[in-house]
Amino acid sequence: MNIHSMMRFIILLFAIALTACNSATQTDKLLARIWAADQGVRERMAALTKAVTVEGNTELIDSLITTSDEVQRIDTENMHTIDSILRQGLPQGLSHESYKTIWIVIDHGPIDKQVKYLPLIKQMADDGLVGYDEYATLFDRVAMKQNRPQRYGSQSVQFGRADAVELYIWPIENPTDLDARRAEVGMMPFAEYLHQLTEVTGIEPKYDPTLSVEQINSLRQEATSD
Repeated sequence: MNIHSMMRFIILLFAIALTACNSATQTDKLLARIWAADQGVRERMAALTKAVTVEGNTELIDSLITTSDEVQRIDTENMHTIDSILRQGLPQGLSHESYKTIWIVIDHGPIDKQVKYLPLIKQMADDGLVGYDEYATLFDRVAMKQNRPQRYGSQSVQFGRADAVELYIWPIENPTDLDARRAEVGMMPFAEYLHQLTEVTGIEPKYDPTLSVEQINSLRQEATSD
């Protein structure tokens, strides 16, 4: 290879690298907007839910319903975008925040997308692109939606009765080993998580390790029929 050919080859490699860098930068910007939309609407939703269910502010019920519809709309739009981004595989060279955004959109997506992308999130955790705690959260969410016990204790169900709103931890497989499993994926001890959940929701979660999936679903049905 003569000097001119070598120079053309170097310039081509530089152009390819620059194009990839620009593409990653644009994807990062897009995912930053998606993260802001996902978190912004959920912060409003959490505040309204607490005001209505815990503080009894019934004047905000219409706002809560409207915001709930907005959550579903944003989740659908975000999931469509992530599908498009992942169509040709996971993009390389993105920021840590961007990879976390890909995870959170999938975590908030429908069950078919969660099942489809769960192996990808596991690979991303293996590659250090997301945390194993984030993979564990998605793993639990899929288990709950499939009416199976969760593994890491990250999921709960909330339903209202005539006089109160109740928050139950979804059944957990082999609960005696729970904290060991949580430690393996970088999650805080379960007791600390329950305390944190109480602070965030304003509702003290109920956890009975003897309750089965069938029993939790029966409690939920009873609450719905009250």
